[in-house]
Amino acid sequence: MNTQNATKGPILEPRAIGLRAASALLRGLMAALFVVIGAAARVRSAAADDSVEAGGLWFPVGEKIEYRIYWGVIGVGTATVTTEWVDVQGRRVLLIRSRAVSNRVLEKLYPVNDVVEAMVDVETFRPLVFVKNLREGRHRYYEVTTFDYTKGKARWCSVIKEQDKEFPIEQDSRDLLSFLYYMRARPLAEGEEQRHRVMADDKIYDLLVRVTATEQVKLARYGRVKCLKVEPEAAFQGLFVRKGKMTLWISTDERRLMTMAVVDTPFANVKLALDSVEGPGNDFWVAP
Repeated sequence: MNTQNATKGPILEPRAIGLRAASALLRGLMAALFVVIGAAARVRSAAADDSVEAGGLWFPVGEKIEYRIYWGVIGVGTATVTTEWVDVQGRRVLLIRSRAVSNRVLEKLYPVNDVVEAMVDVETFRPLVFVKNLREGRHRYYEVTTFDYTKGKARWCSVIKEQDKEFPIEQDSRDLLSFLYYMRARPLAEGEEQRHRVMADDKIYDLLVRVTATEQVKLARYGRVKCLKVEPEAAFQGLFVRKGKMTLWISTDERRLMTMAVVDTPFANVKLALDSVEGPGNDFWVAP
């Protein structure tokens, strides 16, 4: 088993309890954390090297991150986050996609198949379109949000409920999925606090991010990984469970990956642990 950046901090291992919290995390975390419905035709970039160089981004486009979601000692689902270049009406944009699905254990009780996507302008790294396509048990959600920074407005539409709403946005407002990638642009520091404006559920919320400690996270494939413990404070559907608490661990290397997430709710704790990283590069993550 490989060891990276070992420290004397506490070692955290993926384990959790609580079926209701498991389904909530499947729904919420990877809905941030992310098939665009009704979008224009897409064209994948053929060359991985070209996708990495274009736009000068701080992460390799073509990266695929796999997570496992645990309920107790039993895995209940998986979450996958990918990036790729797409062509929309002659314009090349970045597509960030998150998909969370339940496995056979949870499928019989509460089947989940959630897809969330953000189309991002790489020059400003602000979202153009944000789409939620969620299937949870007998429930279905299909919502589209478009952003107009020139007018300072966003329009949210629930296709299934036939509802729409317009609300004001600021120049630094982002959806949850593009925000997570935006946060990878620069390293965090222990003791740091940041405030951001994030869109979720047809509203803009204030999000406080606190970096509280340096710890090791133990991952099955990668061994012990040095991470910063991050405690975001907000309460909105799609990332945080109401009346609960979320903690994230972010690796301290150049990729700054989320290695683990824990949701504490009145019912139980649920954990999501990084399982594998694929795509461009030859670093510790893709060649452990």
